[in-house]
Parts: sequence; structure tokens; C-alpha cells
Amino acid sequence: EPPPAREPEPARTPEPAPVASAPAPRAPAAADVGFAVQIGAFSQAAQAGQLRDKARAAGFSSFIEQVQTDQGTLSRVRVGPVGSRAEAEALKAEVAAKLGVDGMVRPHP
Repeated sequence: EPPPAREPEPARTPEPAPVASAPAPRAPAAADVGFAVQIGAFSQAAQAGQLRDKARAAGFSSFIEQVQTDQGTLSRVRVGPVGSRAEAEALKAEVAAKLGVDGMVRPHP
């Protein structure tokens, strides 16, 4: 009697290597909720923009969140969002490796 037929495993498509001039940013989490990695907070919006652009150039989806504090407006630079804390912790490690920035996992939004 022949052995039972095995279901073929789905083909794994390797992820393309990022192109230095135009890396693909990570897709945001569904419904834009979950966690993000904060990689900086600046009183000067221009500094926040520079870090956001550096993160994007490294292939991360990055954004700036403005918050009002006693000292004025603060611009938080964040990477993500992702759907779970575990994904955010992995993203934090990747950011540290690629950008040399030790971020903080924060709830999003």
C-alpha cells in the first residue's frame, strides 16, 4: 500500500534585500493600534525630523508625534506601529542594531 500523500508545504518567498536608495518601510499594524518604539523626543521639530528621516532611510516606518508639556511642544520620534509587545521588542532590537539608538516600547496610539 503506498504511503499517504503529503500536502506540499507552501513555497517560501525570500524577502528581497532592501535597496539602499529606496528601502521598503514596514507596514503599519492593523487599525493602527498596538505598540511603537520611541527612539527620541526633541523640543526642536527639525531634530525630530532628522531622526525620523534617518529611521526611514534604514527601512523603518517612522513618524513624529507632537505632545504638549509644561516646557512646550515635544516631538516624539517613533518607529512602527506593530501589533504586539513581542513584535515591538524585536523591532527595538533591530533599531538598536541598525541605528545605534536604544528605544523604548510604548503603547500606540
